[in-house]
Amino acid sequence: SRGYKILDISKFEASAYNVHINEININPISSKKELINISENGYFKNKQNNIEFSYSIAEYDKYLEAEFATKLEGFYEKWSDWSNTSSISYKNLPPGDYTFKVKARVGDKDVKEAVVYNFSIEKPWYLSTTMVFVYLISALVVLLLVNYLYKLYYRKQKEKLLQKTQRKLELKDLENKQHLMKLNNEKLKNEIESKNRELAVSTMSLIKKNEFLNTIKNELAEKVDTSNLKPVIKIIDKNINNKDDWKLFEEAFNNADKDFLKKIKSKHPKLTSNDLRLCAYLRLNLSSKEIAPLLNISPRSVEVKRYRLRKKMDLPHETNLTDYILEL
Repeated sequence: SRGYKILDISKFEASAYNVHINEININPISSKKELINISENGYFKNKQNNIEFSYSIAEYDKYLEAEFATKLEGFYEKWSDWSNTSSISYKNLPPGDYTFKVKARVGDKDVKEAVVYNFSIEKPWYLSTTMVFVYLISALVVLLLVNYLYKLYYRKQKEKLLQKTQRKLELKDLENKQHLMKLNNEKLKNEIESKNRELAVSTMSLIKKNEFLNTIKNELAEKVDTSNLKPVIKIIDKNINNKDDWKLFEEAFNNADKDFLKKIKSKHPKLTSNDLRLCAYLRLNLSSKEIAPLLNISPRSVEVKRYRLRKKMDLPHETNLTDYILEL
């Protein structure tokens, strides 16, 4: 007859079970999986960092459930919780050395030995030893270059500062020279003005003296009997034509208008001393009326002398004699 069987699982004894890694797949998330030889330690490229492990127990009692726990040393050092899942995936593992371990238990009995698989994921090319060396060399070169540029920059800044300081000193020196030149020019101007005043005073004194003497001479000439006055008139004429007066005037004139007489003499060698005297008076922009008493002649005679002077200088008709002399 039909009936039920009752099994007491606790009375079953666990056999000597062994856990095995069945296969290892690289990049299991892609459409094309790559199986790895389990008998050798794995050495994977940097892009081969998605790994799936499949494992199982070869034999176990069908009435007892097998459970697994895993650990990936180098990534996570603790064992996982027990699970009846017979595979595990690790995604985007960083470069480094790893040890995968899996252990199992059947019922409440642990399998004594865990299965171990060692593998490594290489660093990307830009983190390789060669590239790290290149980076160090490059960093050293950059540091040396930065140091050189730093020194070059501050050397240029120092040169600019020195140039700026030099320009300031030169500008200050130029300002001092200009100031000194201004003072010298003012001093020279004052000296010229002083000499011109002396010359003007000397000239006016001569004019006044000669005018006064001519007035006396004319007054004496109007007397009926001048026979007794001839010695006096002679003395007056001598004082009017006094060469010492001319020498004093010439000295004052040369001090005020240096080298004028030499210049006009070199341009017109035919000029006599009387011509040069007339040129000096014209240089002072004196009129014929003012020149007449200085030469003890009439204004008309001064005009004649001016005409003769023009001819000696060979001046064009349209050239004014006084303007020509003033412009020399």
